[in-house]
Amino acid sequence: MTRTPLRTVLVVSALAVGLSACQSPSPRPSASPAAVSSASTASGTTSGAVYVTGAKAGDDPCARVVSAIGYLGLSLLPAGQEEAQHWDGDVRGRFGYLRGALAMYGPHLPASAPVATVDGLAETLSRADTAGSRRTELLRRYRKASAAVLTACGRS
Repeated sequence: MTRTPLRTVLVVSALAVGLSACQSPSPRPSASPAAVSSASTASGTTSGAVYVTGAKAGDDPCARVVSAIGYLGLSLLPAGQEEAQHWDGDVRGRFGYLRGALAMYGPHLPASAPVATVDGLAETLSRADTAGSRRTELLRRYRKASAAVLTACGRS
């Protein structure tokens, strides 16, 4: 009998949830990259640079940010293991990716979502020069703030 480690099951489940959040159809499939950066989204408009791979006009801001949180979560150890978390380029890069999603879609999230808090924590945790002694507590604070974003978006 083959046994599948719990971590593998959780990672695959989180990936499936994150990817399904990005599967919403775009109302303008032929939009050019220039049009994407200035076109309207489901809850407002994006302006300026495109920070998220595959961003399209009409993307649901909550779906994009929830997906970025899930993508980052794939590289994090489970809650309670923050002291053992490795802070390699993969983890820091995923915090950077989350910052890009927040830059594009954060202004269009529900007002109860603590966007500035998550962005500030992600900015600090994405930096290579952040002291290891600070990372454990910052990661715990990030988990609470990102959970509040998920709640504000109707996800758990």
